[in-house]
Amino acid sequence: MKKRMLSAVAALALAISAAEDFLPSGKVVLGANYWASHAATQMWSKWDAAEVEKDLVALEASGMTVLRVFANWAEFQPIVEIHTAVKGFDQPRETRMFLSEERRPDTPAGHAGVDERMMARFEAFCDLAQKHNFKLIVCPLTGQMTFRIFVPPSFEGKNVYTDPYCLKWSGRYMKYFVERLKHHPAIAAWEIGNESRIITPTDHHDVPEFWLTYMHDIIRRADPTRPVIGVDGLELTEDRPWNTSVVASVSDYLATHPYGMWGPAYIDDFTGIRSAFFCASLTRALNDVGGKPAFVEEHGARRQEQTSQRHLADYMRGMLWNVWDADCRAMLWWCAFDQTGMEIAPYDWKEPCVELGIFHRDRRPYPALESLRAFAAFQKALPFDALPKARPDALFLVSDPDIVHSCYILAKQAGIHPAFQSAEQPIRDAKFYFLPNAQGRARLTVRNWTALKQKVFEGATLYLSWNDTFLDSLEEVAGIEIDSREATGDVQACAFPGFDLTLGSAVKRRFRALTAETLGTDKAGNGVFFRNRYGKGTVYTLSVPMEARLYKMAGKYATDAYRVYKLVRPVTRLVETGARDVTVTEHCFGGGRCGVVVVNNSPTPYAGTPKLLAKWRVVQALTDDAARAKWTDGRLELGANSGILLMMEKERAQ
Repeated sequence: MKKRMLSAVAALALAISAAEDFLPSGKVVLGANYWASHAATQMWSKWDAAEVEKDLVALEASGMTVLRVFANWAEFQPIVEIHTAVKGFDQPRETRMFLSEERRPDTPAGHAGVDERMMARFEAFCDLAQKHNFKLIVCPLTGQMTFRIFVPPSFEGKNVYTDPYCLKWSGRYMKYFVERLKHHPAIAAWEIGNESRIITPTDHHDVPEFWLTYMHDIIRRADPTRPVIGVDGLELTEDRPWNTSVVASVSDYLATHPYGMWGPAYIDDFTGIRSAFFCASLTRALNDVGGKPAFVEEHGARRQEQTSQRHLADYMRGMLWNVWDADCRAMLWWCAFDQTGMEIAPYDWKEPCVELGIFHRDRRPYPALESLRAFAAFQKALPFDALPKARPDALFLVSDPDIVHSCYILAKQAGIHPAFQSAEQPIRDAKFYFLPNAQGRARLTVRNWTALKQKVFEGATLYLSWNDTFLDSLEEVAGIEIDSREATGDVQACAFPGFDLTLGSAVKRRFRALTAETLGTDKAGNGVFFRNRYGKGTVYTLSVPMEARLYKMAGKYATDAYRVYKLVRPVTRLVETGARDVTVTEHCFGGGRCGVVVVNNSPTPYAGTPKLLAKWRVVQALTDDAARAKWTDGRLELGANSGILLMMEKERAQ
């Protein structure tokens, strides 16, 4: 018994160590999602080791160190279900393999319904990955890929999350796969499959937690030494089946797949600040809300829809600086190679874009690869192991990923480093709270709203942007009451302390100040921005759901909207550039030493003489591209989408 307990403790310690070493804090591990250039999703049935090794040679030279790889589930577990025509005809009588209905061999692989040839090929691939210095995220149960379902023939028409037959055979498959390959040093982490939440519709909100727990437990029992990655996505509310809290509770790492081409994330210039912060904002929020390390597991761009090759390279450079700044751990591009010229499904369907690679299909690199390679070299040459985490300046209570993205942009423009929590989670301690787009009850339970009020009453500051809000006691808390409301949209030119701002809303609201001070008014003199004392704390109320309105319209982050945030949470930074889209974040090592990350999130070059906080000086400037980012005698030059790390020291008293 004692030996078993010691071995269990040792296994747990090994698992924790592996999880920490896999994607360490303060670095951005770079890599790609990989399908072979010659065959894509058919790489295992059309296995060609020589072609695969050529792919890996090209990828190794790029500075990438991690590949996310996929076993085509339909090919690896090609089981077919045979039914009887007598009693129990609706139940499987026998399970065989392949469409030719071969009997399963009397082996561990046969017991699991697994094709030994596919496993041997996957193991050969792992050997090649080890040879070329890659670590692998392995997705054995890849049942969905690029709009197509790849499930075993006997699973078609069934719910893979709940059907007992599917659960039995998928469990056998996962157990065999992990036990067979867990010895391989190239494998760094396991993940059930690719975007496993969309293999089939979920018919009950309890299903995702049950299925994830079932599959992750099988993986962990088979291999307790490696971390398990959860299903991708930022889902902030409990009414979403795959909500982040559930996924995080059974996972070691969390992942985002930020593709903004299908929504408002990229409605501005692709090299502008909106897209520059898309990956960083969602991944930072996923980490904060889930309480587990989060990384950018898939990210790519439909070039024909969005930008040129030259500008994609610019975007890549700036995006990597922001991901590093936000401690997002890794960025894996989708995908390694273009998938052009293939008539196989799904690449011949109308949905997929087949030119998402960072390489052409013939392995010629695109310009964006040079940006990735340069950032890899920059990190390798740094005089420290890891960038310390930035200290948050404010806590944002959120329930919508779009609002997360919007708030992140405004906060960074205002010099605020944000942290996030779901509005449904217990309220964490903070000195400054932002409750953006507070629609209705803002997803706050009675308990959470009471707790938030108490924290403000005891001295915290709260910002709330009104969206037909009906939280109790608002007249007392905010010091205002609504006087009238009309469902007629308008555009209001408003005056704030030190600046003017045009705010649009689908609803016209007029408020009357009770105990609040009016800080901003529209041109008719009606209050739009208020400040109220509540106990020892302060409440700021904006009458318009600014974050939601800005997000739906192009060009709105090129305004003074961020200055509303600066009024609520003024922050003095070590470096002040005076430029709205040149953002600054401090990462302090202690002992009077800080690294200041400065990023130009704009296609327009920046040149100026930033103001430094008294008694601080720049002792070293580090960058990934010396032609685009320079610090010379107090003058800073940043090209489009460029970044620089200013190492600063505080003068010691004489």
